[in-house]
Amino acid sequence: MLHALYIAAALFAAPQPSVSPYFCDTEGTVLKYERSYAGSGRLKWRHEMTIREVERMGDGSLEIDYQSEFRRPGGGRMYGGPVALSAVVEANGDVLVDVSASLASVFRNLLPDRAVSAEPCLTLLPSGMEPGDVLPDAACTVGAAFADYDVTVSSRSVLRRESINTPAGEFDCIVVSEHKVERGPGRNRETTALTWYARGIGMVRHDTYDKNMKLETSEVLTEIETGL
Repeated sequence: MLHALYIAAALFAAPQPSVSPYFCDTEGTVLKYERSYAGSGRLKWRHEMTIREVERMGDGSLEIDYQSEFRRPGGGRMYGGPVALSAVVEANGDVLVDVSASLASVFRNLLPDRAVSAEPCLTLLPSGMEPGDVLPDAACTVGAAFADYDVTVSSRSVLRRESINTPAGEFDCIVVSEHKVERGPGRNRETTALTWYARGIGMVRHDTYDKNMKLETSEVLTEIETGL
């Protein structure tokens, strides 16, 4: 728990909304994750999420620019390099993330000479969510290289509160379930995900199940670098 107190103290270095969100809003923080295959435990990738810039807007909200970088077990970069992303934390602590932005950023990395179009597709993580709540669905289309990719996120619900231990420490979390369908050339996938979120951090654990609800992978927070 000392580790959690240290992280909480570090949060005062950045502009804060009135309620701590289920997202990291501390500029310079690096969240490190590892995703492993269920059963074998074999490493699939290492993931570093870096909070690059946090800007307070006139209405009290925060605009957060961040990036995710994925590397294979051998160290090679995936998805053509870092994936540029953004989020908004409203003054009441609600978090809005554009789920189309990650796919669009990957296409821009891999197809730098092609036009990429993406409709905004915002998912909401309310600061005040409670077990039993149903969260709004989201759907979008991303166009790249004369092909369209459709993403639908539905059946979003808040399952429970749970304290979990990770290599990065112990966290009090809220668990959210959602169903995701991706359709497009070479990418037809249907999954259900359970994600553990902690205030001031965001994702702590992320379990992915196939369409038959068989656990495929689990991603867990392994380290937090605060930049202090």
